[in-house]
Amino acid sequence: MSRWIVPIAVSLALVASARVESQPQPLLAVDRAVIRVNAGGNELRALRDAPVAFSSLEEIVASISRPTVPHAAALTIVRASPPEEIDYLLCVTSAGTLVVGERFHALGADGPLRLFMRGEISRSYPSLSVPDGWLWLVDVPLSREVRVTLQLRAPARWPLEAVAVTTDLAQ
Repeated sequence: MSRWIVPIAVSLALVASARVESQPQPLLAVDRAVIRVNAGGNELRALRDAPVAFSSLEEIVASISRPTVPHAAALTIVRASPPEEIDYLLCVTSAGTLVVGERFHALGADGPLRLFMRGEISRSYPSLSVPDGWLWLVDVPLSREVRVTLQLRAPARWPLEAVAVTTDLAQ
């Protein structure tokens, strides 16, 4: 009986390690200003000191769908297929709710063409209760297999100009 246990255990260990190795691992690059995560041909760029462009729901709703309103994106996803760039703009309300708006741009196949397609509010997050201010956990789908959780922190004062961004992949 013990002759069979060792080969079965070895077989199970090999199957388990093959499954772990087959999971796609995101490629992470961190510098002082930008967090970059690559997976499935897509790239996430998050500013470590991300601007909060709006301080009220009315402001972000009025601006997000206009193609000519320039605002610095707190995070950007560049998708390989379909070729598009999604800029995420942030709003923090006086109650501490984080509102995330998305601006979609089609990318040209041959060059740097960036055509505005649409803008919309994608989601909102209430602040988690932490002693040193506001904390939001933002889940970003980078590819079908990879989701990145970003942690956004700020002092509990309003209006905000920026939030500090870290990720669950690396501090």
